[in-house]
Amino acid sequence: MTAYAWFIMGQSFVTTALVFGVWFSYAVFFVAMLEAFDWSRGGAAMAFSVGNVMQAASSPLVGMLTDRWGPRVVVVGGLGAIAVGLAACSLVQTLWHLVVLFGVIVGLGVGLAGQVSHAALLSRWFVKRRGTMIGFAFAGMGLGVKVMGPLSQALMSRLGWRYAFVALGGITALYALTVLLTLRNRPEDVGLQPYGADELTVQPEAAPSGEASWTVREALRTRQFWALGLAQVLIPLGVFPVSVHQVAYLTDLGFSRVLAAGVLGYMGVMSSCGRLLFGALSDRLGRFGGVTLSVIFSQLGILALLMLDGTTVMWPLYLYAVCFGLGYGARGPIISAIAADRFPGRSFATIFGFISIGHGLGGALGPWYGGAMYDRLGSYDLAFALACVSLCGVIGCFWVATRPRG
Repeated sequence: MTAYAWFIMGQSFVTTALVFGVWFSYAVFFVAMLEAFDWSRGGAAMAFSVGNVMQAASSPLVGMLTDRWGPRVVVVGGLGAIAVGLAACSLVQTLWHLVVLFGVIVGLGVGLAGQVSHAALLSRWFVKRRGTMIGFAFAGMGLGVKVMGPLSQALMSRLGWRYAFVALGGITALYALTVLLTLRNRPEDVGLQPYGADELTVQPEAAPSGEASWTVREALRTRQFWALGLAQVLIPLGVFPVSVHQVAYLTDLGFSRVLAAGVLGYMGVMSSCGRLLFGALSDRLGRFGGVTLSVIFSQLGILALLMLDGTTVMWPLYLYAVCFGLGYGARGPIISAIAADRFPGRSFATIFGFISIGHGLGGALGPWYGGAMYDRLGSYDLAFALACVSLCGVIGCFWVATRPRG
């Protein structure tokens, strides 16, 4: 592997760390803004839900722009939108301000600089061991949660939540400049070949060589496309009701806000490990086996969280951070690798963009119904139980998506 290929993978790692670390730090801002404005939890979660809708709605457009202009322009544009949206969040006075500034503007930026553009970028740079390579790059999401969650809490403690938004926006703007100067769309731009292009090794579940280039119309006719799309709906329904509300859930039980934010960070570290672990397992043991193990870990984590009853017994909290963290986000690299295996060609980013619509739709519903159920029942128990059920459906979708085409 060339040094520049390593650099591209490392840059994807850092970019996803920043983008998703900022995005999921909303769980920390969530508690501070509830106190500041006395909003309902379902209402306050609406900004995160709208952001996921924006990511869903923009996914096909992101794919088409990536295929047309390349990932560099799309990623830099997304980072710029995130920077502007975060800085503007410091001016929030009412709930609709937050929905527009964080949900619409930051959400659009995450869609542009997120998984669709990076899956396309990495599929151009790597032919061999795609699952491992995408898993490594997407492991940055977990590191981002580890760093940005506690960092956001520290900034809020020192500066207040308004200036914390400004600080995060400034960090994002500076990083966008480095990406503009250094990112390259494809190895051919610097006189290189994709990693593994000189080998004929084909992964067990890769697309046959006779189907080397897919169009969107052809992909829409396959059951694999629709199975992956449904999985993208069910995955956030299984994780976002937990991840968005976990800080509020833990503080309700009597844990300090600093400890709750720290748990979010440790979960992020385990998430990075899980993306690496399950991405590599999907290359060695098959995509279906890798995703099934990741779902089991996620469900064990949710069950551990439900076992908590106050602050006297701590081991379920640690078990949650490890198990839910390992499974959290592990499906992202695998679903990207399956899509790259199944639908290679010039239209891959567009196809993957359409598949990713479901993730935004599920991501919009998940945080909202978690908060709405709490507002109605005074408990997160039912929302967390339904999250486990949704994850069972994910296994079925991946079973269909990884079956040989008939």
